Amino acid sequence: MKKTILSLATVAFCAAIAQPAMADDIDVGKIFSKRCKMCHSFDHRKVGPAFKDMHKDPAVLKATMIHGRKMMPKWGSRLSAAEIDAMVAFIISKQKD
Repeated sequence: MKKTILSLATVAFCAAIAQPAMADDIDVGKIFSKRCKMCHSFDHRKVGPAFKDMHKDPAVLKATMIHGRKMMPKWGSRLSAAEIDAMVAFIISKQKD
């Protein structure tokens, strides 16, 4: 029983430290430049809202990126789930600046 608990704890620990490492490998600047920059900026409105004016709820941002909204295209089939999560975290971090 102790080995099972130790094994589960080890797997959980490895998963916890691996997730941030995978997110660090994603180049959000490249995604922003390639997919977002033409419509969004950090601090002023273009075709779409500036990051500072976007919704503050990560779940709403994620759903909007995946499914699109109004003029916003659907990115769910073009970006991986990890890339979308990284972009949501990036947007949220820019809203706090």
